[in-house]
Amino acid sequence: MIFTLLRFVLPTCFCFSFLAQKPFTGELLYAGVKVTPKDSNAVEKILIYAKDSLGKVIHFSTVLGKQECINNLPRNKSILLVETTKGKFAIKTGNQSDTDTSLTYRYKKTMGSKKIAGIRAKKIQVFFNNLDKPFPFYYTKKIDAKYGPSFHRLPGLVLSYYQPTDQGIYFYELKELNKKEVPLSLFSVPSEYKRVTLEEFFELISQP
Repeated sequence: MIFTLLRFVLPTCFCFSFLAQKPFTGELLYAGVKVTPKDSNAVEKILIYAKDSLGKVIHFSTVLGKQECINNLPRNKSILLVETTKGKFAIKTGNQSDTDTSLTYRYKKTMGSKKIAGIRAKKIQVFFNNLDKPFPFYYTKKIDAKYGPSFHRLPGLVLSYYQPTDQGIYFYELKELNKKEVPLSLFSVPSEYKRVTLEEFFELISQP
């Protein structure tokens, strides 16, 4: 269960590409549902807090529960917060560019646009290496792609997208974007979490 969880959650940690857009401070809320195979009970929510070069991703899943990832973009570091029966752990996951789904896709700009959460979004076609058909995505160039939950190599923040996983394909769409001040305390590791590396975490949970 933990191995499946990590494979599912790690892509939602930030990648670390720096584009020309201005820094963003505020929160983003995405909602998702499993579309292949269709399952209306597999509901997802991704809440992102951003403060210039800091980010926090909170992933709510009816399948895998709640997970959190804290990101420091300039230092190229991420920490995954995980609660298990053996305790609470803050896992140093290091460079997330290696787990970004952008390594398995390519995109092609196309005609079309629509409003998502009150934002004018441009259409783009995304092709995954292991899937036959392209998927329609929407993005905005006004905010850097690095602040999104995934697909950090697009020309801007992804607002509507599909995410292939081991459990199937999920569709996500931005529901709210609020530009506001975010407290710095949100990006610190709570004292009750034990700091470990990914290797140390797997060793700990494998012990009887």
